[in-house]
Amino acid sequence: MMGVISNTLINWICVSCISSSLTLIWLKYGKRRTKNCTKVLLYEPIDKTTCNCLQSFTVECLSPNCSSSKTKEILLCLKSARKTMDICMFAISNKPIANEIIAAHKRGVLVRVVVCNCILFESKEIQNLKNIGIKLKYQEDFKSSYMHHKFAIIDSKWLIQGSMNWTHQATYGNWESSIITDLQSLVIPFTKGFEKTWEKTILIS
Repeated sequence: MMGVISNTLINWICVSCISSSLTLIWLKYGKRRTKNCTKVLLYEPIDKTTCNCLQSFTVECLSPNCSSSKTKEILLCLKSARKTMDICMFAISNKPIANEIIAAHKRGVLVRVVVCNCILFESKEIQNLKNIGIKLKYQEDFKSSYMHHKFAIIDSKWLIQGSMNWTHQATYGNWESSIITDLQSLVIPFTKGFEKTWEKTILIS
């Protein structure tokens, strides 16, 4: 009888040890299999002889080298927003991007935007964001320094960041770069940076 109990106990101990070992192995190696997604967008001035995107102001171009195709990646990221959209952008005047921000607000996403005061009243798109009720803040003192950030955080998951303002000139006429990533080692610092900037700027009434 004691032998049976001992064998049973030993079997349970072995099973527990194996299970614990497998759990530790998964925790150490299994989680690493989750791949982060990062997209790199490199812009060049469009070739007006081969691309009509500038004239038509569309983002439906199918050419992989067209700036409109790259901007579409930004639009898709904005479109994916379900809870929050925090934008810190020196200038916003690209109509399709502004429309996507407005669409997010209309579907219940909490949208917060920080812009530089010096361009605040020069952009029709900024005024449209303000008029629809999106929370907008601006830098009060810009005589000696500028709020020159160019990034956005979507649902605390995605970061859009790069050299480019969200303007017509940047997306169609400049050499620019931007990344879209869900790498949390980048998302988290930018999230903290946005909150700090939000606290130091003034709400547009």
